[in-house]
Amino acid sequence: MTREELERENRAIDQTFADWMEAGKSGDVETLVSLLTEDAEFWTHGAPAMKGREAAAAMFQAFFAAYTYEQSFETLERIVAGGWAFVRGTEHNRVTPRGGETVEIRQRAFMVLRREPDGRWRYARGMTNLETRPPVAAP
Repeated sequence: MTREELERENRAIDQTFADWMEAGKSGDVETLVSLLTEDAEFWTHGAPAMKGREAAAAMFQAFFAAYTYEQSFETLERIVAGGWAFVRGTEHNRVTPRGGETVEIRQRAFMVLRREPDGRWRYARGMTNLETRPPVAAP
C-alpha cells in the first residue's frame, strides 16, 4: 500500500469513528447498525457476546430508551493491512440515565474493522474492558 493509499484509508477509518460517535450521541440506532458488518461480534465485561446486526439493533434500542450517551476515543495504535484495520485505544464514555446524573466510564478497547465490498469501513469485531484505577489514599 502506498503512502497516499494508507492516508486515504486512515481518513475513511477516521470517518467511521466520527460517524459512530455522532450516531451514539444522537441515539441513531439505524446509523450505528449500518456501521457494523453483518457478522459483527463484540465482547464486553460482564455481558454475553453480541453477535450480528439484529442483536446490536435490539441492544441499542433498549439502551437508548433508558440512557443518553456520548463517546470519545483515544487511539493508541492502528494497523491497516489490506482490507483490515486493527485499532487499540481508550474509550471515554459519558452515560446519562434519563432523569439521572452522568456517569463517566473509561475502558480499554480493541477493534477490528473490515473494508466491505462497497468500500466502507465497518466494525467487525470488538472487545472492551473497564480501565482500573489505583485507589485514592485516605488523608
